[in-house]
Amino acid sequence: MEENSSTSACGRACDEPRNHTQGRGTRIVYVLKLQTAAGAVGVTVRSPHRGVIDWIARYVGPWWQTSRADDLMGGPVVTAMASGFDELAAEVEAARWQEVGYPRAATRYAAGREGTVIAVTPADRVGYRYTAPTDRMDVHGERPHVLARSAVRVARELVRAQLVADGWVLLHASAAVWPGGGAVLALGGRGAGKSTLAFTLAAAGAGLLGNDRVFARPAREGGVELAPWPSGAAIGLGLLGALGWTEVAREHLAGGAAAHPSQDARVTAAILAGHTTALFDEGREVKAHIRPEEFTGWFGLSGAACGRVTVMVFPAIRPGARPGLDGTRDVAAVGVSEADFMMGATEDSYPDIFGLTGGRGAGSAQARAEVAARLAAVPGYPVVLGHAPGANAAFLTRLVPAPGPAAVVERG
Repeated sequence: MEENSSTSACGRACDEPRNHTQGRGTRIVYVLKLQTAAGAVGVTVRSPHRGVIDWIARYVGPWWQTSRADDLMGGPVVTAMASGFDELAAEVEAARWQEVGYPRAATRYAAGREGTVIAVTPADRVGYRYTAPTDRMDVHGERPHVLARSAVRVARELVRAQLVADGWVLLHASAAVWPGGGAVLALGGRGAGKSTLAFTLAAAGAGLLGNDRVFARPAREGGVELAPWPSGAAIGLGLLGALGWTEVAREHLAGGAAAHPSQDARVTAAILAGHTTALFDEGREVKAHIRPEEFTGWFGLSGAACGRVTVMVFPAIRPGARPGLDGTRDVAAVGVSEADFMMGATEDSYPDIFGLTGGRGAGSAQARAEVAARLAAVPGYPVVLGHAPGANAAFLTRLVPAPGPAAVVERG
């Protein structure tokens, strides 16, 4: 088995098909093993469609190891097929289904035959069948990019289930890791500036570990260790411009690169025109959709596979502000709480419709309490950031690598 840890090497994991007999006859199936740096945790993805496997390898490549597999290697398996949706949809329709947003798209799910859970998202024409006794997830879709996206989504959920069982929790947070493994963990509510902070540090040379979700666990040696939740990002045009990425994206799009399929055409037009003003539609900001491989391939960032928390930052974005410590808040007022875990109302994208974690998608209560207690012992700083990336970066790189007394850092 060959292991590949870089995005470019991930493509080699898909070069050679493997023959698997399924029922009568033999068909070509591409097999890819995805593995995190968090111990023996991973999932096998297989598909007769090489493009699907290539897409998944690119998607997780900045954070997870991918390797070519000669056969299934134990553990959970995801099989992605461009057929069978209509039959699955009819089966769900005939069952006593419930409807939920997954992820934020109307999805119907129900108990299927022989202990399975079946689900379909009619708008995307994609469906799922999970068989718990064998830990197998079949994904049926019609459009290649939707099939690939759906397959990586449930693969990530199967990894989440393993990590939760191993004592990890899932934080609503962003993180960047400096060379040497010291991680900066950004916490706060929606729109607080967590992603801004992580992207700013990543652009300054840190590894991007997560921009909205981060796995965490009490480390045996003390402190808290982190693991990534691979994902792309939705970035406002203002932040895209502030980071200096608008021109880079414009050059790629003008050169023929395809925009993310879910990106609003108005955003693509704005990027091509070089606009960096936030775009709104009935009060909602319409953002650029960035694929994971574009962080590394377009913007020159690197992914981080793990890290250990050395400092916490609680950001607040204030237009026109000079970056500095926020004298209007103290750490006790903004410390870690249950709202910082991906649970309840905070987890609005991936409800556990397949029963993978038994309702413990953010980790057990004991694990959450232990992580919160250990993070309380980590230095924490409420900060205010503005819209000037250079000033933000200069402040954060002074504050984060070797945090000093508050007196030597400017207050906002």
